[in-house]
Amino acid sequence: MGVIKSEKIETAEGSVVLVSVTDGAGIIGTCSAGHIPMNSDEASVTRLFYMGNDPVVRLVCPNHGSRRSDKLASLCPGFEGSDINLREALTESFDKLTRGESLEAGLHDLFPLLQDGVYAVYTSDYYPTDGNGTFFWGAYNISHEVRGTAERNRVIGKDRTYKPCFLIPSEPPGHYSPKIKATTDEAVKTRRCQGIAFHLTGMFSVLLKGHHGAVSCVEKDIPFKCAVIEKITEPYIDPPLPQVPNDSEQPAPAHEGITGFRSPSVKVPLELFPWEMLLNILGGRAEYKPEHFNVLLKKLNTVRKKSVTNNVIPRNVLEKSERMPDIEMMESTGAISGLSDEQLDALLAGDTEYDGSVIISPNLYSSMITACSYLQFTDKNRFIDFAIKAMSRPELGATHEYIARRASAVANSAKLYKFFKDAVGSGDIRFEKITAAANRYIADYEAANN
Repeated sequence: MGVIKSEKIETAEGSVVLVSVTDGAGIIGTCSAGHIPMNSDEASVTRLFYMGNDPVVRLVCPNHGSRRSDKLASLCPGFEGSDINLREALTESFDKLTRGESLEAGLHDLFPLLQDGVYAVYTSDYYPTDGNGTFFWGAYNISHEVRGTAERNRVIGKDRTYKPCFLIPSEPPGHYSPKIKATTDEAVKTRRCQGIAFHLTGMFSVLLKGHHGAVSCVEKDIPFKCAVIEKITEPYIDPPLPQVPNDSEQPAPAHEGITGFRSPSVKVPLELFPWEMLLNILGGRAEYKPEHFNVLLKKLNTVRKKSVTNNVIPRNVLEKSERMPDIEMMESTGAISGLSDEQLDALLAGDTEYDGSVIISPNLYSSMITACSYLQFTDKNRFIDFAIKAMSRPELGATHEYIARRASAVANSAKLYKFFKDAVGSGDIRFEKITAAANRYIADYEAANN
């Protein structure tokens, strides 16, 4: 068994548990499979997330594995479920968390199964979708490009932190069972933690435990809070603080070298790392091939028989997933610190600057889209007011169709219903681009309130 050390620290992003794994079993982790023949693009690099001897998730990384490129993601074609001993270990850890044990205690037996390295462990809410309105369990049967899977998000930028909040399953969709869901329907009402997730890439984590609970949580509008394991690998450099003259006329100390190491969600300054954890990061690798790599590679070429089942995810869960925050919304939230009413008024007037500074982007269309996404996630009432004002202005017609689709995801708003009803009833040509979304919203609102 590996050597595990943990320490709780306070960072700018909040409390986090640092966990150091030395001589870990490497049963759960990621590795590169390089340029393999099954990739149609010779410039693509394949990465695998594996559990035990099974490759679970396949990422095809374009542009020779560029960290700025989104990946093609899918469940591996031969994957039929992880080893029973591993599933039991996950269940035992999950049960400890649901009984109220701390992250350190609840996941203690899981940490030795990881690859060597230092991990940030914390709890966070997840949206059980693919980031594009599709429920995550069943969204990765076919390899396709998934927005938000790049390690370095172009919208958020390299200096900001963000919380990964979308999921990839670690169980085939054929494992869904209405009988199991019937038990989780009650269990999720009292659980303090609903799942265990392992960060994979960009805004996406693999759900290790809690698939049926995710179905129940979406159906019952319960937040899907997960215990998250996120590897810390990347050095970062904070910009130097402005130098302030002092009375002694001695120069203020200049900022030199790296500030610390980070994961997507947390930056840990060097001085907060216990010395042995810092050595673990400096002496280790971001990821490496496990001893059973050849077994994984051989299984990667296996194609399983298609399972036939009458068990399907409930329709209302799929419909609710379509209205959940998406990648674009979360990127906007990560890229903007805040928007004042004055800045929003400037955008509505067609200006991309306020008080001498660019509000979001020099491009008005891009700024309007980003502002909508940000407001929809952070302040529903301000979003509704902003959307109605934007859709009422003919000079912003290029944004109308997009904003109408965004607005139609806000369920049961009397203010939006009245606006859409009046717009359709007016027959005004300026509302032509929003008519389809408006009619859907009107029908849904009237069906829910009659």
